[in-house]
Amino acid sequence: MSIGKRGLGQLAVSQAMWVSVSYVGEASGDTRRGIPAEAPLEAASACPGVYAKGAYPGYAGDLLVDRCYNRCYNANGANGRKYLVRALFDPFTSTCSTLV
Repeated sequence: MSIGKRGLGQLAVSQAMWVSVSYVGEASGDTRRGIPAEAPLEAASACPGVYAKGAYPGYAGDLLVDRCYNRCYNANGANGRKYLVRALFDPFTSTCSTLV
């Protein structure tokens, strides 16, 4: 499956993160928000860019596609709404847990 339109935004975000980390350096922590490197992470911030299984830098993962609007999603909500939800860190398995 090609990245196409679905992964283009995520690819841009990943590239920007690589540039910022290489410029600022990982040892200084997240200087964009003033967070020191030793600060604990939130469950969602520990898995940046991961939205589905098979994700890697520049590819959000194997997401579901809404054929009507040609948009990706990984969670179904009330009244037929569809959402794209970031993976959460699972402390029991020490991995990022996704919905799909």
